Amino acid sequence: MGHTHLTRRQILASIPVLTGAGAMLAPLRGQKPGTSAPAIIRGKLRDQNGHPIPAKIRVTESNTGQVYMPEKAIKTMPDRRHYFYAKGEYEVAVPAGRYRIEAVRGICHENAVEFTEVGSGITHAVDLTVKPLADLKSKGWYSGNTHTHYHLSIDENPDDRIRIVPPAEDLDVSVLSYLIRNDSPYITNRYPVGRLPQFSTNGTIMDMGEEARNNRTFGDFGYGHVLFLNIPRAIEPVSTGLLSADGKAPDYPTLSMLCAEVKSLGGTTVWCHNGSGIEIPVAAGLGLVNAYNLGDGLAADYERYYRLLNTGLKITASSGTDWWIYDHNRVFVQVEGAFTYDSWIAGLRTGRTFISNGPLLEFTVDGQGPGSTLTNKSHITVRARALSRIPFEKIEIVQDGVVVADQPAIAGREVRLERELDVDAGGWIAARVSGGAKTYAGYPAFAHTSPVYLRVDHTPFRRAEAIGAVMDEIERSMRIIRKSFKFTNDAQRALAVGKFEEGRRAFGKLL
Repeated sequence: MGHTHLTRRQILASIPVLTGAGAMLAPLRGQKPGTSAPAIIRGKLRDQNGHPIPAKIRVTESNTGQVYMPEKAIKTMPDRRHYFYAKGEYEVAVPAGRYRIEAVRGICHENAVEFTEVGSGITHAVDLTVKPLADLKSKGWYSGNTHTHYHLSIDENPDDRIRIVPPAEDLDVSVLSYLIRNDSPYITNRYPVGRLPQFSTNGTIMDMGEEARNNRTFGDFGYGHVLFLNIPRAIEPVSTGLLSADGKAPDYPTLSMLCAEVKSLGGTTVWCHNGSGIEIPVAAGLGLVNAYNLGDGLAADYERYYRLLNTGLKITASSGTDWWIYDHNRVFVQVEGAFTYDSWIAGLRTGRTFISNGPLLEFTVDGQGPGSTLTNKSHITVRARALSRIPFEKIEIVQDGVVVADQPAIAGREVRLERELDVDAGGWIAARVSGGAKTYAGYPAFAHTSPVYLRVDHTPFRRAEAIGAVMDEIERSMRIIRKSFKFTNDAQRALAVGKFEEGRRAFGKLL
């Protein structure tokens, strides 16, 4: 998760050992081999109209909690092997007993759950119908995961995983990222940067982008991590410093320099991991960041995002999963016109988004959605709604980083909010969901919209204290670069520090 990756030894150690030659299953925890013939549970996966669909499946013995999977099934992340993926139908061999069978398809559908009891040597049919929770596509909203890597080829062909997992997760867009972390064998690096039409045939548009990275230590993000989407070629160097191929490269160029190259090529830049690293304010201040990933590989943390918004910058909220697709983090983008990758990217860059790992959000201010700018409003009507399969506590309206209205959820599933608010000055306003259950991957449920921006003549929409804090942060970062970062020569150090000074001056101008 995040920037902490499993070693090959750890991953291989996490794989259950099959029990006996020809076995069709392996329990997730140490069950001894049985002497009876296994039972078979099989079934069809259908949508509400009876059409075959892909989904992820979990088969659990009711008394012991033991989870069973087909031997060669494509599974979720190795240390979170909760589910296996299936397309249209599934089959699992199990000991005699009582079982719970669950099908999950993204977060816009209800879970389908059935129960059965089977005896040894008996085949039992359990079909599952996955019904919609909300139809966002009818309103132009399409989901995406901006950040995915797969590390080792464990027990499957990576092509098979890429073909089945994103559609089963009900993703409309899935972006893989070329990545260098010393000599670690990321199997997704086998694909060329650019569109992947050979994998974009099952309802998901696939793109191969890049994650450019710099770390001071393996626990310190250094400059940070940044995603490049919709690029025609790899942007070099992919990793600098400690993360480079031999771990000995200089901490140069800075990420802002690479972001500028991406901008010149018409690509899209998304900063990773809650804005981690010291260079995000520099890149954002120079107009080189199109979106800001919250919660990709980490629990969502809004503090730094709010500070940058309070400087007056317009920055889109985005998300992804980072390390495999082990949870439901995604960004929903409202497109204009027909859904294509270009229209989706355009919506992302414009800020017509909300992010979530479960709750689905609707939000308008005077009828305008996220990414809009409202001018000279003294009063506004805010409407928000949240609907979720995962329980949550409440919906909140956040204005300039402060909660100005909230409403508790009914039975943890649904809430509507409507408020009249006064506007005394410019700024921004957004909706978010807080509190409640954790996802099956162990993260708190979250959802957050991109802001609606408010502009009122003769009033500030930038907060001087936020600008000052960011300028102080950049100044501290410049001292760290001079003291601790590695360069081939003094000219590189001067250019790196100069880029940060350029960012500091950009915020100075905002004052």
